[in-house]
Formats: sequence, C-alpha cells, structure tokens
Amino acid sequence: DRLLGPNIVSVHEPTSVHEVLQRVANLLTAEVGESITLQKDYDPSIPDLIGDSEQLIQAVLNIMRNSTQALATMGPDHRSAISLRTRIIRQFTIAQYRHKLVVRVDITDNGPGIEAELLEAVFYPMISGRPEGTGLGLYVCRGIIESLGGSIQLQASQGGRGTEAIVKLPVARE
Repeated sequence: DRLLGPNIVSVHEPTSVHEVLQRVANLLTAEVGESITLQKDYDPSIPDLIGDSEQLIQAVLNIMRNSTQALATMGPDHRSAISLRTRIIRQFTIAQYRHKLVVRVDITDNGPGIEAELLEAVFYPMISGRPEGTGLGLYVCRGIIESLGGSIQLQASQGGRGTEAIVKLPVARE
C-alpha cells in the first residue's frame, strides 16, 4: 500500500527531527536489544520542521533497519554501532529550490557497506543488496523525503567501512 502511495492525507505540522530520531531509536532498541550501540550527536538549536512526523518516522526507520540488517552480517565479535547526527545548513539548494535553513541528518553504520554500483540503484524499486530483501525500503524512504521537499543520498562512510545516509530537509517550505 505504501508503494502505491499513502492512503491517508499527509498532516503537515511542526515536527521535531530529534523526537522522530528518538522514537525510531526506541523502536530499534526494542527490536535488537543492546547488540547495537546508538551514538547521538544532536544540534539542540534545530527548529521544528513542517512535515508529517509519521511519514518521517517511517523513512528513518527504513534507513536504520537497513543498517541493523547489514550489521547483523558482521558476526558476534563486531562492535556494531549506528551514529545519528543532526546539523543545520544555511542557504542550501534542494531540487532547484533555495532554502534559508535545511536540517542535515546523518545516519552512519559501521557495517560492511554497500557495493559502489548499488549506491544509487538502491533507491529504485526491487533493487536490494540482500538476497532476502524486497528492494522497497529505500524506495519508499526516498519518496517520503522528496514529498517533504528533501533529498537523500548514500555514500561509503569515512574510513571505508560502513554506510552513511545523508538526509536533507528544509525547515520551512518556501
């Protein structure tokens, strides 16, 4: 159903990106327990976004579930970690629109990483780097983020190990 589009009207209201991240972190902790360390580096000065908090939770949950699934392949001796980082960017352009303030959310894991040829393709439907994957999680995620006026990209994390998802969302729609 989500692939075909949301079956309810989006509710665009003030949304705290930190509340969204904390809710997803709580959900993942309930799913995987203490096997993954969550590191948080939040900028407390970030104002609320105007968007649908439930859709944003779904998008972040899809990204972080991909990270937990990748980390599960690393073995029991690996110190699995996911880092959540927020920052504000001033005067930034997303999809040809200039925004005064943009929130940047970095979600980084220290897993095996994504093969270079898959980095852009994973945002298309039915493309997955895992044999048991559906190839819909990041596709849905990208649709949600773009509907909020934002952008998402994946890249190898610094140090060559893991994956970094970079989400940029405007604070206010122009």
